[in-house]
Amino acid sequence: MEAIKQQTSNMNEKFGQGFHDFKRKSDPSTFHYDFTNYVKSYGDVYFWKQGNFHVVTKALLAKQALMDPKISCDRSSFFLSRMPNMDLSLIQDFFAVVSKMMVMRDGEDHKQRRNIATFGLNDNLIDSYASQIDGILEEFVKNLPKDKEFNFASELSNKLPSIILADLFCIPNEDRDDFYEWSNIMTGFFGGGTGYENEDGIKVNNAALSLKKYFTSLIEQRRKSPKKDFFSGMLEVSEKFKLDDEDLISQAIMMLVAGQVTTTDQMNNIMYQLLIDRKTLSTVASDNSQIPKMIEEFKRLDPAVTFIFRVAIEDTMIGEQIIRAGDTVFISTHCLNRDPMFFEHPHEVNLSRPANHFSYGYGPHYCLGARLGRIEMKKLFTYLIKHFPNMRLGQTEIERDHYSLSFSGFNKLPVVLS
Repeated sequence: MEAIKQQTSNMNEKFGQGFHDFKRKSDPSTFHYDFTNYVKSYGDVYFWKQGNFHVVTKALLAKQALMDPKISCDRSSFFLSRMPNMDLSLIQDFFAVVSKMMVMRDGEDHKQRRNIATFGLNDNLIDSYASQIDGILEEFVKNLPKDKEFNFASELSNKLPSIILADLFCIPNEDRDDFYEWSNIMTGFFGGGTGYENEDGIKVNNAALSLKKYFTSLIEQRRKSPKKDFFSGMLEVSEKFKLDDEDLISQAIMMLVAGQVTTTDQMNNIMYQLLIDRKTLSTVASDNSQIPKMIEEFKRLDPAVTFIFRVAIEDTMIGEQIIRAGDTVFISTHCLNRDPMFFEHPHEVNLSRPANHFSYGYGPHYCLGARLGRIEMKKLFTYLIKHFPNMRLGQTEIERDHYSLSFSGFNKLPVVLS
């Protein structure tokens, strides 16, 4: 522990105090290890003055917090605290959409909204669609350069999840670029930035309004002509639960935003870890049955979601830490995934390790799209490893994309398929 404290002291001199600042200035090859040690070095649970929030780094305490009814998913107060310089009238449409999302609701209210998305994204739909992913992937990858460097982040991972989700929603090709842009804007805003200005508000409000208008039109189309798609399934169950169109639209936008950008980030993070770990790449190339285990292990080590955060609605405790009503609690996914009480030799790659990490969350808000995300990544990496077992990093400088406090991916990830 003393060594970690000394390392942290050195890091403080190099990076400054802020978590986001630390992320953005980290070495890509050691980021997840350094960041875990940095956040963990201050304790199992503590108040972080620089961000004005509590931080949880221990898995048992995180489980307690995520199951505590006194700690809410409604993070409106946190967002507002980051907007002292913003005219709040600029984001009325954004908050109208977000306030109805299931990720901002608790208890039965959350369950009711979750049921809408669960019915739409049911196992039968996923299973029937999974076989189509192979064709999408083959068509997509065949157009990528071979034995020549390309940016994996911009040319593959940024596009593939959006194509898959757009197919699930039956969204026409000509609308998909807009969907990707709108989703990116909303995800970045959700991520807990250090401060927002009016221009940020205008941008995210326009994105939310554009998505809302599009789905309003889609509702009319699906009512006239239902399809065997995700949105038609959501529409059917929303009527059973007597939820209005705005509720339905908010859940659809939430699924689109959460399913697209976080999957993109996780694909990038896994690809990078795989290409710098030649031993593991050789192992899975020799035995493709190990690929799902590799995916889960790299997802544990470098999760796309850096922090899960909540807001207390009543005074409570996390361990010995007093949490007051209105306080924000940030839960470090990196630290939970390397908690030695849950993971033996947590910094090492172990393909025999059970997939009980926290990268998809924990408790009633466990990621609804986890199964679909796993299928996407299994198919992608199985295809790439099978056809390009000697793929490698290119020569261009790597650039991570720590675009918010809560999410991390890559802007530039040079790859050569060979």
